[in-house]
Amino acid sequence: MEQKKYEIQGGSLEKSLKGETQLDLKAIAEEAWNLSKNTKTAVLHGVLLLFFIAIVFAWVLQSFFGISDLSVVPPSLMISLKVAGIIVTTPIIATMFLLGISHSVGIKPKFTSILKNVIGSVLVILLALLLAAMSDVGSFIGSQISVLLGVAVLFYINLATSFSIMLLIEKKLAPSQSVIQSLKVFHKYWMPLSMFYIVYYLCLFLGALSLGFAYIWIIPFFINMRGILYRELFGVKVLSVKNQSNPDEAVFHA
Repeated sequence: MEQKKYEIQGGSLEKSLKGETQLDLKAIAEEAWNLSKNTKTAVLHGVLLLFFIAIVFAWVLQSFFGISDLSVVPPSLMISLKVAGIIVTTPIIATMFLLGISHSVGIKPKFTSILKNVIGSVLVILLALLLAAMSDVGSFIGSQISVLLGVAVLFYINLATSFSIMLLIEKKLAPSQSVIQSLKVFHKYWMPLSMFYIVYYLCLFLGALSLGFAYIWIIPFFINMRGILYRELFGVKVLSVKNQSNPDEAVFHA
């Protein structure tokens, strides 16, 4: 007879809200790099799928609207395209986030197995739309004072809410609570998290100079590092299944 036991690996939300979690970015980066050596393939499935979607969107704009330059896209059409893009890409991006969390606790699921569970989640898409609206409104308000402030507000909202979707799925929090808890933890650890994202965006820029070839290593590495950061800051609930055939089997519970 199977005996099921849940355990938390990593830190906890309660400790992080008290500022008791220690983040060693160097150690986390080393762990993420070692993980990426054997987990690139699953993450790259998501990257290729996103690339394919981008090509399809570009083809639709060119073939049906005769538009090859995004700067001339009418505002109403741009909003529609953005909403459509969020709806289509959010399940894929969320799947990549969950792959990072899974890898951080030693589990290597297939990309498609997680995508099947995420793709039907209306809450995940609604949360992504909410986050996009927050970024747009905040950036617009800030830009009325200065362009620099608008950009700063945009980056702040994107960084401070970056764990929201992961919290929604893994912790099963309400969308509003996912955003609030992500904000609270970011404020406690804004310096190391900001450093992480600054290096991430810098590497993406440098990766573009290689015609995207470097993304084969860059994106899986940062997806895994993000998963480890989540594990350390929030903890990950893992289901351990004890049975006679495989007593050490562990299942990521989300």
